[in-house]
Amino acid sequence: MDSDRGESRRTSFGRRLYPMRAVGLAIGVLCVAAVMQEHGAAPWLWALLVFDGLVWPHLAYVHVLRSRDPIQAEYRNLLTDAAFGGFWIAVMAFDTLPSVLLAVMLTMDKVIVGGRRFGAKNLALMALTCLVSSAFMGFRFEPYTTFRTMLACLPLLIVYPLAIGAASRLLAQQTLRQKRMFEKTSRFDAATGLMNRQQWQYAANVEFNRFVRAGRPAVLIMIDIDYFKQINDGYGHTVGDAVIEEFARLMKACLRDMDTGGRYGGDEFGIVMPETRWEEAIVAAERLRRQVAAYVFPGIDLRCTVSIGLSEINHSIANVTDWISAADAALYAAKRKGRDCIEVAKIPQRSPYAARSRVDA
Repeated sequence: MDSDRGESRRTSFGRRLYPMRAVGLAIGVLCVAAVMQEHGAAPWLWALLVFDGLVWPHLAYVHVLRSRDPIQAEYRNLLTDAAFGGFWIAVMAFDTLPSVLLAVMLTMDKVIVGGRRFGAKNLALMALTCLVSSAFMGFRFEPYTTFRTMLACLPLLIVYPLAIGAASRLLAQQTLRQKRMFEKTSRFDAATGLMNRQQWQYAANVEFNRFVRAGRPAVLIMIDIDYFKQINDGYGHTVGDAVIEEFARLMKACLRDMDTGGRYGGDEFGIVMPETRWEEAIVAAERLRRQVAAYVFPGIDLRCTVSIGLSEINHSIANVTDWISAADAALYAAKRKGRDCIEVAKIPQRSPYAARSRVDA
């Protein structure tokens, strides 16, 4: 399934260009045909024009679908388009309006697709093909455009730019969606839906700066799943991942809208609680601890406990790193006291406090 998705992504470039090529070359045939009729072109040129305008777009798409490298195959198709364009300019003996239209349109879409360097490469190939083809035909130069040819050029002049504009808008919208998805995935942990470590630390830093500016209270909580390594070793990493996901769900259910939960790393989690004193935070932490201890993880008949450390922001904390370290130290104090409990970091400005709570027997 993953390989199918990967193949689909590789061929999406060709799928996007296929309708543009089909429409552009089909209406481009009208311009070239009008000039060829005036010049009395040979039958083989008419057959080649039909092939280029009505058959080649579909063959190019099939080539992309069957290629081992669809993206490179499509770039080769674009170069072929440019070579054909140069050939038809020579066939039209440089008839001004259709020649300029072909050159501009075929270069414009290449710049949109591959940038200025790729556009310049296509323009150079078009010029070279035009020069060689013109030499083969005796350097015919008839730049005058009749009114009939002008009318035949109108569909290309009107329809193709509109089609390119619509395609560019769709591509821009898709790029924006992908950017937003990337930003979301770069902020959140994929397994839990919580903020990742970097973004969670950023949220903690915001609260620390808020305390420095306005003295607003906040509490930082660090949580660790007890004996998680034994769970991984005894039940396997699949069960370990399930435990992480289920714990994250329980933790999110205990958060207020203003709180920020994050996965700090492995089986360690953090919560930033704005506008909160440690007395309030310990109530929320105890509720979470009890819920986890009472929860039976589905399908494996497994129970877990958590150790929790919390630290209220205060003026002895110099930066957000110290704040996290204080909560982390309280967490490890909880582990040393037997796990499945809560420890509060000492606050120098107030009476030292260490709290420990367990599920009542």
